Amino acid sequence: MAKRRKIAVLFGGRSVEHEISVITALQLMLAVDPALYDITPVYIAPNGCWYTGDALLNRTFYASVPGSLSALTEVTLLPKPGINGLTVQATGLVLPVDVFVPVFHGQYGEDGCIQGLFELAQVPYTGSSVAASAITMNKYFCKVYLGAHGVPVLPAALINRDDARADIEATVESICSRSEFSSFPLFIKPCNLGSSIGVSRVGAKHELAAALAKVFRYDTHALVEPCVSEIMEINVSVRDVGRAQASVVEIPVSQSGVLSYEEKYLRPGGKKSGPSQGMASLSRIIDPPDLDPDIRNEVVSHAVRSFSLLGCSGVARLDFIYDLAAGKLYFNELNAFPGSCAFYLWARTAPRVLYTELINDMIETALRTHQSFASLDRDIGLRALKGA
Repeated sequence: MAKRRKIAVLFGGRSVEHEISVITALQLMLAVDPALYDITPVYIAPNGCWYTGDALLNRTFYASVPGSLSALTEVTLLPKPGINGLTVQATGLVLPVDVFVPVFHGQYGEDGCIQGLFELAQVPYTGSSVAASAITMNKYFCKVYLGAHGVPVLPAALINRDDARADIEATVESICSRSEFSSFPLFIKPCNLGSSIGVSRVGAKHELAAALAKVFRYDTHALVEPCVSEIMEINVSVRDVGRAQASVVEIPVSQSGVLSYEEKYLRPGGKKSGPSQGMASLSRIIDPPDLDPDIRNEVVSHAVRSFSLLGCSGVARLDFIYDLAAGKLYFNELNAFPGSCAFYLWARTAPRVLYTELINDMIETALRTHQSFASLDRDIGLRALKGA
C-alpha cells in the first residue's frame, strides 16, 4: 500500500474573515481521503500564533478559544528551504509536511502573504501563486487588469482612507463629480475583503461618508461602484486540471437584494437549523434550467479566460453581474479560495466532481507546480561579485 502523503491544512488567520476560514477548513478536512492523506491541522490564531493538535478537528473546540489554545502545540513555518515541514516552537522538532493546503479567506492568507512564505520555504502548496493571489484579492487591481484584457467590468473608483480622513467632504464631492456615479444608489465596499463584510448600498449623497467610515473599520481602501438596479448575480467555479475547467453556474438568491454576511453565514446557522455550513448553505439556484444559454456561455467563457489571464490555480469562484435592463454582463470579483471550496457547484457538474476529488486534484496540481519551479536554474554563480 502506498504511503499516505502528509498534508498541513492551514486556516484561521488575522483577517476579519477568520471564522469563515475555520468553517471552510473543517468542511475540507472532513472531505479529505484518509486512505491517501494524513492531515496536520494548523490553526493560526487572530494574534498570528500557529498551533496544531487533533482538537482542532472538533468544531466545539473553537467555542473556548483563546483559552483552549494552551492544550495545543505551537508551531511555525521557517522561511528556509530544505526543512520541508513545520517546526515545533518549544523543541525545534520538525513535523514533516509533503503539501501545504492554505484554507484562508481575506487578508494575510488569501492575498499572497502566506504564499510568499511558502515560496521562501520552497514547499509545495495548493491554490494560486503570490502574484495571482495578490491581484485577485485587490478588487480594484483585478477589475482594471481584466478590463484591460477585454473582460467587461463596471466602472470603479478607489478611495484612500487617509485622503478621506483628511477631507471627507472633498472626497464625497469627488465621487459625486464623476459621471458614472452621478446617480444613486451606489455600492461602497472594502477593496481587499470578501464575505460581504463592510458593504453598503448607498441611496443618497449624505450617506456616503458613513458608508466609507464603515469600510475603513476593516480596510485602508474603499471601492465605489454604480448599482445595477435590475440585477441577476451569476457565479461559476473554475479549477486547474492542466487546463482551466468550469463548473455549472449558479444564481444566488438574496432576500434583501444584496447578499450580506448574515445571509451568507448566519441565517442558515441559527439554533433551529444547526451550525452554519458556510457558502454551501446559501440559498441558490444551481444550474438554472431557464437561464439563457447565451448568457451562460458568456459567463463561462469570461470566467475561464479570466482565471487563465490572472494565472490562478487550484479552485476559484468568479462572480458576475447581469444587468437585466441593459442586457449586459459584467465581471464582479474573483474569490481565489471560495467559501466551501465551491464544492456544491462541482457536485452538479457533468461529469460530477466530488469534494474529495477536488482536494486530490488541488494537491496533485501543487506537486506538479512545485516540481516545475524546482527544475529552474537559480544559481549562476557570483561572477559580478568576484569581478569575473
